[in-house]
Amino acid sequence: MPKASREARAAAMVARMPHVPPAIAARMQNAFIEADFPQRGVPTAMQRFFRNLHETGTAFEEVRAEHFAAVTSTRTGFRTLVWGLRSFAPEVPLAAAAPVRQDWDRWLNATYNAKPRRPRSSTRIGLAPEEWPPAWRAALPKLDQVVRVGDQRFRPMRPKSRDNAVQAVGMLWAARDWAAGRGIALEPELTPDLVEVFARFLLDARREGRGARGPISWRSARDYLDRVRWFARRAELLDAASAEVMAEILGALCDAAEDEEPRKRRAVRAFRKRFTIADVMHTAIRLSTEADALPGCSAEAIGLRRDAMILALLVNTADRQGDLSTHRIGIEIGRTADGLWELDFAQGKTRRRKSTGALWPITSALIDHHLLGDRPNMCLPGLVADLEGANLVALDAAPMGLYYPSRVLQRHFGVSGHLVRTLVTDAVRVHRPDAAWAAQFLLGHSNRQMQESYRTDFRELAVLRDYHRALAALTADTPRRPRAGG
Repeated sequence: MPKASREARAAAMVARMPHVPPAIAARMQNAFIEADFPQRGVPTAMQRFFRNLHETGTAFEEVRAEHFAAVTSTRTGFRTLVWGLRSFAPEVPLAAAAPVRQDWDRWLNATYNAKPRRPRSSTRIGLAPEEWPPAWRAALPKLDQVVRVGDQRFRPMRPKSRDNAVQAVGMLWAARDWAAGRGIALEPELTPDLVEVFARFLLDARREGRGARGPISWRSARDYLDRVRWFARRAELLDAASAEVMAEILGALCDAAEDEEPRKRRAVRAFRKRFTIADVMHTAIRLSTEADALPGCSAEAIGLRRDAMILALLVNTADRQGDLSTHRIGIEIGRTADGLWELDFAQGKTRRRKSTGALWPITSALIDHHLLGDRPNMCLPGLVADLEGANLVALDAAPMGLYYPSRVLQRHFGVSGHLVRTLVTDAVRVHRPDAAWAAQFLLGHSNRQMQESYRTDFRELAVLRDYHRALAALTADTPRRPRAGG
């Protein structure tokens, strides 16, 4: 097509877009003179969008999801608008369009990608409580009560500990069925024979459910047996003979566990060969920067910003992943007047309070970026107010799952979130051994005996400030991320 003709068509296109700002219309005009747009309907989509902003009196930086939803009645129309804005109006933040994109993606999957439900085979190994002997099933409510047995007082169990105990007892009764399949009939009660069968069942690498994973560790076998012992003692179902056999087997398992190198130690050593704690922070910066190169509403950009924030928080706070996954904006974590974020919460495992003070500026900036997307900084106060009570990771009322931080670590480094807790205390041990007991506060351990497994050759006495100084020195060469939109 002759250039004069293309220029005439471009001028006519601009005339059909009276509400598109002149600077943006000029970019579109110049681009159209060079070549047709790869998608049809771009001028119409842009005109509708900017007319809506004009009619509602909305500035570019104040766009919300409803502005995108009001002018797009099809998924194709939405994608066309996003392409047009990203190509010619980069001053319009697209992060606000994320809910609209998610709605269209859900519609697409439900309409065209729905797969017939396949029957699921259960992977349960332990028996469900309804399949336990009556006396054991009747003892379940005692897990939620204060129980006194002789001179021993048992407090109500926390949810995770309760689930672990129920799982272990279910495996105990699965072991009885396992023995029956081998011609060994046992009474439906805890006996020395059943205790021995349970230990053999746990350590059998070929039993159902193990697959190619081999035998469980000595430590895991010890933990399962110990949970059964505490359940039985609490329920007054443990006689002297069974208790004696349990003690003997637990002793043997503990001795074997001492000679077994923990998988965590192997994983930490492998991690150290390839990375340092500073590498985790550098990766967080890199992911956040990569997100800026993508449409602000895209699932990839949202995921990269989320991962970057999680990595920074894991290093900065060493929180348990279950705690990090449940932080709520304005409740457990809040933004201070000087622009830094701080944590104050009751830990899920120990119920002890943990107040970290202000997080590092780089961590706070990554949290800001997670909330803002490609919006300018001026939108942050309103976003924080709108998201009060929302889960920090999901930016929604519902969390993404307790183990989501571990998936992030596995995806980028091949280690779990708990290993980062070990690595940060090890880093302090090497660089600032006087900061040892600050690590106990940071990790949230409730007693010094637990801390022994982390502190190795730490010297006594320290403060949390020393911990932060030590880790700040480790990551001193980490670049500071500019605030989004700033």
